[in-house]
Amino acid sequence: MKHYGIYVLSIISTLSIYQITADHFNIALEPKWYTLDHNGTKANQFGGKWVLVGSIIFTKRCDYQISMNTISFYWNGQKLDNLIASLYKKNLEKDIFLPIEENLVCDGIWNKKKQTLLFNFEEKINLAPTTIFYLVLTIPESTQNILSNGSFTLEKQYLPKPFKKAIPTEKLSLAIDTTSSSCLKR
Repeated sequence: MKHYGIYVLSIISTLSIYQITADHFNIALEPKWYTLDHNGTKANQFGGKWVLVGSIIFTKRCDYQISMNTISFYWNGQKLDNLIASLYKKNLEKDIFLPIEENLVCDGIWNKKKQTLLFNFEEKINLAPTTIFYLVLTIPESTQNILSNGSFTLEKQYLPKPFKKAIPTEKLSLAIDTTSSSCLKR
């Protein structure tokens, strides 16, 4: 009788794993254009406008622990010599996004040859049911026109396996809309 109970428990555990599908995982890229430095001190200090250009929203509808330690984007547009970027994580207990050190995940590494922007986290981040990252760029005036005519594509190979399967066959792109102004509520 004891073996029967263990066998049934094993079948139930196996079934619950198979019931989790790509529908349980989602990634959304939302373009934004919100200047974070209203008085211009960052622009003078870093050589460009400090702008929140988009959010990367991971949602999962399961209790499994999933972590990640890298996000990477490929640039689609006119070649860029340099790109200064930072990735922040939204504190979901706050109504608005705050670009403070406490929320900073890491600074980006720009690969001029490959036109990729890589974020290697110092520590793995466990994904909550909803996890929001913000892409912040320091944009010199000369680069703003180039950015407005291109987009970033999320590189699938760096994502956790369940999210790789959830991405549709078409690419997930983040277009930069320099003419809009988004609020920071999300």
